[in-house]
Amino acid sequence: MAKNHNNKVKKISTGKKKKKQSSKKAPLYITLVIVIMISLGSTFLYAQLSNLDKRIIAQENEIKELKKTKESLDGDIKGIKSSTEIQDEAMYKLGMVHPSDEQVIYIDVSKNELRKDVNNNVFLSPIISVLKSFTND
Repeated sequence: MAKNHNNKVKKISTGKKKKKQSSKKAPLYITLVIVIMISLGSTFLYAQLSNLDKRIIAQENEIKELKKTKESLDGDIKGIKSSTEIQDEAMYKLGMVHPSDEQVIYIDVSKNELRKDVNNNVFLSPIISVLKSFTND
């Protein structure tokens, strides 16, 4: 009977050892899960950072291209504003020539003084009449 009693004690004590061993492994599993989560999180953040870097590089390239286009357009504008450029284009592309002295007519504008009366202006008189109706003048 003593053996039987020892077997029961051993069985009870081995059950407690299994519980203690599994409770010792629980912090290890929790730590492992935390490490995996941190690794996945850092990988995700690295992927986002890499994506942002690609977008920044693409934006910088686009800015360079736009600056080149702007410089080209500025040169075109300077060429268009140049009076010699306009004169050359008129002469060679359109076949225009400078007028001779017989073709030039001078007009004396001092005799034809413009009337500055707003009421006689065809375009402004309707507007003025509407404004006068609101002001009761």
